[in-house]
Amino acid sequence: MNIIYINNDGERTDRELEHMQVEQTIAATGEATFDAHTKPELFALLHKAIDQGVTPVLFDKKIESITERVSELGIKPYSEKSDESVLPLTAYALFFTSGTTGVPTGAIKNRENIQGELDALQAIFEPEHFERVIVTVPFIHIYGFLSGLMLPKRLGCEVLLKEEYYPQELISLHEGKKTLVVTSPVYIKAMLRLKREHDLNNVTFLSSTGLLVEDEVARFEQQYNTTLLQIFGSTETGGVAIKRGVDTYWQPLQGVLISKNFESRMVVDSPYLSTHLFEETITLMKRPYTTSDIIELEDKRFRLLGRANEIVKVSGKRISIVELENLIENGLGTGDVLIGIKSDIEKLKDESLDIKISGRKMPTEADVRALFKAHYPEINFSFELTNVKNIEKNSMGKKVRR
Repeated sequence: MNIIYINNDGERTDRELEHMQVEQTIAATGEATFDAHTKPELFALLHKAIDQGVTPVLFDKKIESITERVSELGIKPYSEKSDESVLPLTAYALFFTSGTTGVPTGAIKNRENIQGELDALQAIFEPEHFERVIVTVPFIHIYGFLSGLMLPKRLGCEVLLKEEYYPQELISLHEGKKTLVVTSPVYIKAMLRLKREHDLNNVTFLSSTGLLVEDEVARFEQQYNTTLLQIFGSTETGGVAIKRGVDTYWQPLQGVLISKNFESRMVVDSPYLSTHLFEETITLMKRPYTTSDIIELEDKRFRLLGRANEIVKVSGKRISIVELENLIENGLGTGDVLIGIKSDIEKLKDESLDIKISGRKMPTEADVRALFKAHYPEINFSFELTNVKNIEKNSMGKKVRR
């Protein structure tokens, strides 16, 4: 398996994964945290750890609370010996949630979780006969681990890595080969802002979910003559569903059963569900698992309305605040927008919106009200506007919601 690495000075190095793995040293340990100077080094370390039966524990070191909890649990770095395993014997990998909506939770996966989901992904992408996979996302989250680290080996593809990608680079890095780009909504949105048309009919883009609106997906596929797929899931559930282009409905992955409870929250029964969760202690995860996502069902497929804390109810209608954020960003050409929900139960009023807009281009209240009226003529929104310097994001480019 060939690993292509281009550093930030534009220097290119081609290495074989097997040769890189031989050079790595992993101490005798049941589980270990992993750190590396470059993405290829981390790529090789993780593959070698998995081959040796070492359970990788992956997290963003910017979140100090995770670092402390992992240390307290007794998990060592990959270069240090460990006297005993502290995770369940069935543990294959431990990932942490992004922490965008609270304290990060650890999700422990067993071998069947990971290998089963890889089987499902392989069944989707193998018929495309990709030659190259370009990975823009970190390996520390389950999406990057599965789609960017494990899947290319299953597909027999070479992998191209950079420390930092610029949107315009994704236009040429395929070098004419049949390519899968494993990326995120932040890159899709950035490429849309380039305002150039390119023919990327040999490239397929796979994005994690950030609720790209249908208009953005349609414009992206037209602007680049390409195909955009989105995969929906979470650290706890693993992959749940996939959709192609502007299709409104998500198709569950092989083996995944979807239902909803009385609050219209998604209930997932899946072979990819985590076996254990690591919060204050390590506990068994309940099955099936109720998520915070609000859905509408149609046969086995579903439409995703947003997370429970991202849904505003106005005039009896549920509306996603992510959809409203995208509407302001695209419709008024602003910087990043973050919307919070305010409600006053005692006054029995509809929920109101706390709209924060970053950057110098600040629309007026009249601008926003006119935009809302054009798209939701029957709804009268209550909101407040605030100009902020920037909107906090995590390592996947997702907005942090407190």
